[in-house]
Amino acid sequence: MAVFTCNLFCISPSPNGDPAISHWNKLIKRQVAKGNPWQAIRSYTHMQKLGLKQVESARQVFDKMPVRDVVSWNSVISAFVIAGHMAEANALFEESPLRNVITWNTMITGYVQNQLYSEAIDLFDEMRSGNNSEPDHLSVTAALSACAHLRFLDKGTQIDFYARKHGQFFTPHVVTALIDMYAKCGSIQNSLEVFYKFEHKDVYCWNAMISGLALHGYGEAALKLFDEMRENSMKPDDITFIGLLSACSHAGLVEEGCELFECMERDFKITPKIEHYGCIVDLLSRAKFLDRAFRIIETMPFKPGDSILGALLSSCVIHQDLHTGEKVINLIFDKANNDGRNNQLSDGEYMMISNLYASCGKWEEANKWRSMMNSSGVVKTAGSSIIEVDGKFHHFLAGEVDFHPY
Repeated sequence: MAVFTCNLFCISPSPNGDPAISHWNKLIKRQVAKGNPWQAIRSYTHMQKLGLKQVESARQVFDKMPVRDVVSWNSVISAFVIAGHMAEANALFEESPLRNVITWNTMITGYVQNQLYSEAIDLFDEMRSGNNSEPDHLSVTAALSACAHLRFLDKGTQIDFYARKHGQFFTPHVVTALIDMYAKCGSIQNSLEVFYKFEHKDVYCWNAMISGLALHGYGEAALKLFDEMRENSMKPDDITFIGLLSACSHAGLVEEGCELFECMERDFKITPKIEHYGCIVDLLSRAKFLDRAFRIIETMPFKPGDSILGALLSSCVIHQDLHTGEKVINLIFDKANNDGRNNQLSDGEYMMISNLYASCGKWEEANKWRSMMNSSGVVKTAGSSIIEVDGKFHHFLAGEVDFHPY
């Protein structure tokens, strides 16, 4: 009967298609009252996955549990991580008397997913320094991802040595993370060494290496690796073509990139996504085919996003193409209105439009757009940096000196 009730509840939608928040709250209360705390935790976690944030605290559910073992601690910590409430998750983590590798991995991965990369690295270091739970391949993968995002080559290399020493190097997850980390940290040779040393490469390893070569401008090498990939009977996926198109864009291989874009659906039955259209627009824009890039945007089966419009407008600034640039500006305003911004642009959009007119010698128009930005109340986003001092990571904004570690 309980299973039937829960299943019936899960298919009873609110106007937006999901069970209403109040229904979730009642269900969780009922499950707690009937002594089903595990089901209450699962309901809370599922609710967070649906994006329903305004719910009773999972901590209240957890506090009513008669017995708390490591699985129950992991469940409630995971619920907060899924919701993106990392401060609350960390408070529970610190309070927990029972931790296993899943507890640590939940927190480290949660930090990475919420872009708290230095916190992820600090926690990984804490995990491997004398705790009962040794890092596994998932811990290493998450820590390497954090290093890749922060471009911390030295720390990434340390984690590489740790993985090799503890027998975790030869897993596809770790190898892919190592290839990505070394490439993003500027050491493409190390990426290639890791790639060719590992025998059991999956599609993710191939994709990471192609993307790494693309990042460093080695377009022809990326295309050769794609040929090698097919010779090894490895089927490419949509991510493969994002890497290849990006490689062609950075290397100026216009015809090769256009052919790859055409053959995706024709030869590999892969329908291009908006990311692929973004790559082909970037490719054409870099090569000065700005009108052709604009026609791609007009005919693609998606509404253009900020990154696509920004890339084309930036190229219009570089190549002083006012005609195409003003058409892009119209699309930017259309998007702002569709997004409910009521003709309100971001600081970056205002600056780019001003720069377009300045690059074309239209100084009066350029100053007008700067004045519009100032009068609209939009504040230019401050730059920020992260540095490592004595093994600790410090984050500060441009012009901020009070909290500088020196």
